[in-house]
Amino acid sequence: MTQSVRRIVLSAAGWTVLAALAGPASAATPPPTAKPAGEPDITFAGQDDDARGSAPTNPFAAGEQAVYRKDAVPGCVELSDGTKRAGSIYTTRAKRLKIFNLKRNIYEFVPVPACKRIEGVVEWERLERQWRFKEAGNPEKVYTGRAYPVRMHAWRLTLRNDHEIVGHILGQPLYAFHDGNAERFILHKRDKGPLGAKLEDLVHIRRVVLGPQAYNEALEALKAPGAKAPGQDGKQAPGASQDGPRGPESE
Repeated sequence: MTQSVRRIVLSAAGWTVLAALAGPASAATPPPTAKPAGEPDITFAGQDDDARGSAPTNPFAAGEQAVYRKDAVPGCVELSDGTKRAGSIYTTRAKRLKIFNLKRNIYEFVPVPACKRIEGVVEWERLERQWRFKEAGNPEKVYTGRAYPVRMHAWRLTLRNDHEIVGHILGQPLYAFHDGNAERFILHKRDKGPLGAKLEDLVHIRRVVLGPQAYNEALEALKAPGAKAPGQDGKQAPGASQDGPRGPESE
């Protein structure tokens, strides 16, 4: 009995010594903490102060001057009917052209300023017949006698280092800003026209040439006798819309 009590006392004394050697719990080494994140590794061109928290610019304010975007490149949009649109070319702010590379089978993201030329490649085009169900509940379809044009596009991007990327772009806008107006064009994979239209009526983008030389040549062509300003030729460009006084800072 005495030996058992002595063992318990020694055991309690041992724990006391160990606790004293360990020191108070507050003196233990604190766990490592993560360092705060620094600046991002990638900064998009055109990501100005209004995108970082300051008061954004109102694109619809009367008399407001358009702020020139850093990622806007002077150039020219040439359509399949021969007309040209000159202006500062850009896409949606903080976005890049997303193209599916048909050769590598991957998506690639290309900034507009990195391009020297964007060319439309017609993979196929035809007049599609319009069909409708013969009657309700009957799976049989009949031809209505009407048709509409359909065209499948691919796009060839030629970069400034002459590297080429050929692939599909799924409905990404390009804007040509000139004289206070931003005209919109759509780079899409598939396009179709209204019933009764012909293939030549379905105007599409032939090429977009970037650079001051292409921009100046398009302006000279617009000043030529008989030339019509954008929106006065009776035809509308693919996905084109006149956005009024909107400037590049609005996208």
